[in-house]
Amino acid sequence: MNRFNRGSDYATSLIVSAIFLGIVVLFAAWGSSRAVQYLAAEGTPEWMSIFINYAIMLAVSLILVLASSMGNPSSFGFTRPKAGGGYGAGITWGIVLGVVASFVMLASRAGGMSPLKGLGFLQIVLLVWILASVAEEILVRGYVQSYLGPLTNRGFTVFRLRISLPVILSALFFAAMHLILLTTGTSFLTTYMVVVFAFFLGLVAAYQRERTESILPAITAHVSFNIGGAIGGAIYVILQIAVFGKTAVEVVGALRG
Repeated sequence: MNRFNRGSDYATSLIVSAIFLGIVVLFAAWGSSRAVQYLAAEGTPEWMSIFINYAIMLAVSLILVLASSMGNPSSFGFTRPKAGGGYGAGITWGIVLGVVASFVMLASRAGGMSPLKGLGFLQIVLLVWILASVAEEILVRGYVQSYLGPLTNRGFTVFRLRISLPVILSALFFAAMHLILLTTGTSFLTTYMVVVFAFFLGLVAAYQRERTESILPAITAHVSFNIGGAIGGAIYVILQIAVFGKTAVEVVGALRG
């Protein structure tokens, strides 16, 4: 009984520590970007606060990884993937989830994410598809999930897939961190859908991270999800024009609300 209690106490302390440190990184990044918005002169580019947010997230996450790994970051996923690479599954599921998410959000007319509305396509590619994907994966799959590594033996099996506790917690943390969109003026419905699809993307990325022992397949899945969102948006617009007979002006007007 005492051994069980000690095991439970250890697991609880590990989970609390991982989540706490993850939240610290998020608030450091968010606070820095908000400070830039507040202090910046009028006319500052829209992309500046987004860049600061993810640059700080990436920098602090890397510092935590290096400090916790004692200079050997391979234990935190900074290594080549094992067990077949995991790229194919990550790319496939990432694109599929991205397409579905895009369709659902566009069909719901819930509106987009406020921080992205002032960005051009190239800025979205560089800041969201690449920088945000890398920064978020290094924080969540690289640091938080690796920190929870000792709990990998705990979990359950569904559809013949072993889902460990770190995979579930990683996905939940990844989904919950997107609730911060509510502070940017993004609608509740849009935020809700982002959180839901972020959870499923988180499961894919976390599972591949654990299976391959590398964060590279997780980053690939994340980038693929963003690409899938663009593909889904393009298909949605084409269907509105080709199948439902709407003009391009009508479709764009409807999407802008």
